[in-house]
Amino acid sequence: MMNEEIENNKEIPEFYRDLKEDPEEKGLWYFSFRNNPEARRKPIQTPDNKPHKIDFQWSELFSDLSKPIEIEIGSGKGSFLVEYAQKHPELSLLGSEWDKTWAVFCMDRLIKKKVLDHTQMLCGDMFYFLRDAVPSNSVDAFHMYFPDPWPKERHHKNRLLRPDFLTEVARTLKPGKRMFYWGTDHKEYNEVALETFDHFDGCSIIERNTASPTEGIMTGFEKKYRKEGRPIYRSLIVFEK
Repeated sequence: MMNEEIENNKEIPEFYRDLKEDPEEKGLWYFSFRNNPEARRKPIQTPDNKPHKIDFQWSELFSDLSKPIEIEIGSGKGSFLVEYAQKHPELSLLGSEWDKTWAVFCMDRLIKKKVLDHTQMLCGDMFYFLRDAVPSNSVDAFHMYFPDPWPKERHHKNRLLRPDFLTEVARTLKPGKRMFYWGTDHKEYNEVALETFDHFDGCSIIERNTASPTEGIMTGFEKKYRKEGRPIYRSLIVFEK
């Protein structure tokens, strides 16, 4: 019965998602539920318990495929992404935000700085975008700064930095030595994250907790936290395959 409904397009279950560009803001992409683009829940499993893969290639987002591709996970208001994009026109950069409000806010900053020729913004869950869309061996580096630590124990399951996420990071990174830039102010989440990196095959922490802000660029949260005197934990991680 479900297959008939899908074929007739009468009812499309929530695990089907598509990548669509905002019709009013070019460069802003939504990876969202097909039947309800506004839904923010995590997708349920398909009937056969397999991911719903989409036919995606980086040429949909970037015209020059000769440029290295780097992804920032959780761009927030875009403090890092905007400045990094201005410094690196030779890169193709994808920012990302789960929250639509901040994705649009970040996108507006990218537009004002005129960096859309090599920078795009994704609104959606990065884990599922990596798992279900991004081709293997296609990304050069990842950046992840000051993610929501989900401090309450019952919410820890919502944390992104976990083994299944690193599996997708490793799969999508190009062969060779590739960088993952990590930063947080949350001591407990940082310890869990570094332990996850330590136990992941092919992954090495080359600078633990003492790395400088990437090219001197601080996020909005980091600027605020440093003024407050909070400890900051930044690490450099290499994936090698």
